[in-house]
Amino acid sequence: MREEIAVLDIGSGKIVFAVGQKSSDEIFNIKNFASVQYPGYYKGEWVDKESLATYIAEAVSKSGYNLKNKTLYVSVPAEFTFVKTNGLLTNLKKKKTIGEKMIKDIHNKADSFKVADYSVLCSSAIEYVLDGETHTITPIGESASSIYANMSYIFCKNDFIRTVCDISAKVGFKYVKFIDGLWAEGTQLIDEQARVNGAVLIDVGYASTTFAFVKGDGIKYKNSASFGYGFMVDALAGALNVNYYIAENMLGQITLNIDSDETSTYQYTVGNVQYECRARDINNLLHCLIADNLVDFVNSNIYRIKELDDMTNSRSGYSGKPVSSINYLTDFYLTGGGLSEIRGAVKYFERLLAKEVKMLKGKTAGWDKPYFASTFATLEVADKLNTKNSLLQKIFG
Repeated sequence: MREEIAVLDIGSGKIVFAVGQKSSDEIFNIKNFASVQYPGYYKGEWVDKESLATYIAEAVSKSGYNLKNKTLYVSVPAEFTFVKTNGLLTNLKKKKTIGEKMIKDIHNKADSFKVADYSVLCSSAIEYVLDGETHTITPIGESASSIYANMSYIFCKNDFIRTVCDISAKVGFKYVKFIDGLWAEGTQLIDEQARVNGAVLIDVGYASTTFAFVKGDGIKYKNSASFGYGFMVDALAGALNVNYYIAENMLGQITLNIDSDETSTYQYTVGNVQYECRARDINNLLHCLIADNLVDFVNSNIYRIKELDDMTNSRSGYSGKPVSSINYLTDFYLTGGGLSEIRGAVKYFERLLAKEVKMLKGKTAGWDKPYFASTFATLEVADKLNTKNSLLQKIFG
C-alpha cells in the first residue's frame, strides 16, 4: 500500500474532500470523503469569498480525516486558469539518441515564461516533432538531430493560490500543491492513443462548463462558460413558478431523449401539494437550453481551434507536416455531473452534436461517476508525484 493522499476538489457548486490510498492492484481505496454545497464561483471570481474557509473546513471535518498527512493536493477549477502554447526548437547539431535529460532541459526552458498575477501550474508537451517529420509524445529512445516541442503551459491566478494556501494552513495542512483539474482529467483518464490524435473534453458542472482540446500530455486549448445543472434548475423553477428545491426534484423525473405526446405529464408532490406540468413543454425548454448554451458553445470552440491551427501552421518553427486539428479520428468525452445526472440528456446532446460522446470517469468501483472524475484524476496525479516520477516532477516543478 502506498502513502495516503488528501485531495481538495473545488467545483462550481460543491467542494469535495477525499483521502485515497492506492493498493497493489492500482485501485484507490477511499479512506475519508465528504462533499459540501457552497456558493461557488462565477467567471473566475468567488461568489462569497469570505465564506470559502468555512466550507473547506467543513468538508475536511465531515470526512473525519485526522490530518496525519500534512500535504494537501488541490484540484484547481478551469475558470481560475488559462492555457498558453508555444513552440521550442532544440537543434542537437547531429543525430543523437534522445534521453530523459534532453526532455527535462526542454521543460527547464519552459519555466522562464512569466505572466503578471499568474503562476505556472505545469508545463507539458502537446507533441514533439523530430527532424520536422516524426510526430510523437514519447520521444525518449528515438534518434534525431532536432526536437521541436509544442508546449502547453497552464497558468493559475495568484489570488486563488494565496487564498487556498491561507485557508489550508488554518485547517492544518503544512504543504499545498496545486494541480489543474481539467489537465488531470484529460491526461489521466483519456487513453494515450486518443490523446495522440487529439481528444475533445467537455466538463459540464453545476454552474460552469469547460471545453478543452487534449493533445499529447497537455491541453492545447480550453475555454469556459457560465452554464450547468444549476442554470437548468433555475430555468425550470421560473417556467413552473416554483422554488429551486421543487424544480430540482422535478428535474430528477424528467427524461429528455424521448418524444412526449400532448397528454404526457410530469408530476411531483411536496407535502399535500401536487405539481403537474406537460412533459412536452418542459422537455422543449430544456432542449433549447442544451442547444443554445451547450451545443453552440462546443461548436464555436471547435471552429476556433481550427482557426488557431491555421495560424500556427503559417508561422510554425519547423518545416514538416502541419499541426493536426480536430478531425474524424477525434474522440469526444463528456464528464462532470451537470448533464450526466439528467436522464436522456447525454443522448440528446449526442444527437444535436452529431458525434458519439464517451463518458469520462475514474476506474474505482463505486466511485466511477462522471462527477467524481476530477477528484480521482487528481488522486492519480498526486500518486505519481509521490512515487517520484521524474518527468512528472519536472512538469510540476
